[in-house]
Amino acid sequence: MQPRSTCYRVKDGQWGAVVDGHWTGMLREVKDGEADIGVGPLGITLKRTSIVDFLFGIIASEPTDQTPNKPPKPHTKDLTPPKQNPSFRIALRRPSNEDYMWSVYTKQFDVGVWVFVLFVIAGLVLCLYFVSCVFVAAGQVKVIPLSDCALTVIGIFCGQGSTLPSRSSAARTVVITALLLQVVTLSYYTSNMVSALTVGPRLPPYKDLGDIHAQSSITFGIINGSRNTDDFTDSKNPLHQSVWRRMKEDDLAITATQGMERVYEEKYALMLWGIYFQVNYAHDCRVFTLPKGYFPTYTSFAITKGSPLVPVLNKLVLDIISSGFLRKWWQELSNKGNDCNALETVPIELKTVLTPFLLLIFGIFVALVIKMKIQNLSD
Repeated sequence: MQPRSTCYRVKDGQWGAVVDGHWTGMLREVKDGEADIGVGPLGITLKRTSIVDFLFGIIASEPTDQTPNKPPKPHTKDLTPPKQNPSFRIALRRPSNEDYMWSVYTKQFDVGVWVFVLFVIAGLVLCLYFVSCVFVAAGQVKVIPLSDCALTVIGIFCGQGSTLPSRSSAARTVVITALLLQVVTLSYYTSNMVSALTVGPRLPPYKDLGDIHAQSSITFGIINGSRNTDDFTDSKNPLHQSVWRRMKEDDLAITATQGMERVYEEKYALMLWGIYFQVNYAHDCRVFTLPKGYFPTYTSFAITKGSPLVPVLNKLVLDIISSGFLRKWWQELSNKGNDCNALETVPIELKTVLTPFLLLIFGIFVALVIKMKIQNLSD
């Protein structure tokens, strides 16, 4: 007699967690006898083992950022589950130039550098005006108005010349100093801007969950009904408790796929199983994961409590582990990711170059307004 089986997707689409005192998802159906076995990478926890039985751990995870284990030595058998990357990672969207529409042409310098440049420009303007006043007192040249001094220095920094007479050696020294500073500033600015437009912006300086929690502009979420629900609610870690208290119902992702769609489209950080990310998204350079991993665990299949299938299926699991198939699978999988740090040029989109055109239009508008006011005053 051939054994018969039926496989179906869980009704509520969840893995299984305690919500309002009741179990949900795959674990609830196994617990209530609606299913004999829950097939999926279910994390083995103390709370879950109180309602279902688990097979031997199929995949184990490291508590910190680790590289895949080296293959076992020849002629030896290792019956422990192969250890992979940490159970859960935080996925974020990799920033692009389009995210910096209003700052793509100003982020080449730090705020302190821009302030310093403004102070230097103001200092050169005052120096040029002071020099003209001193030489006027000596009866050599006419005084240069302060507004003309400002336009001259700003024009030099913008790569423009000047028609103002600089007959005195002191005035020429000030102009030459401004020209030299313009060359140095422009060299640093253009080199950084070209590399940023070509390679793209660097990754944000986030290292772990604490950095994400400190950013109010980023929404952090987990997969609804996953093991992470118990991880956060049962954790004694103050950071985990604070993260859970801030999390809202809308922050939870219905599925990993839906959560990753939010990562692509929003400022959203999703905690998901590291191996799932490696299989489905490691090749996509639009997203990345933070280096720190969380909630290490063993994963396996769940079976109805006291089921006679446990010893039978456990023997199959041991045969699979001892054959080295899982280690070979993980080593092959680890080599499929793309090198997202490799230099690659991409076309610049309109949104990236829109800012200078808007500033140019604004400058033309301001110039026209000033010209009209001057004409009205002259009339």
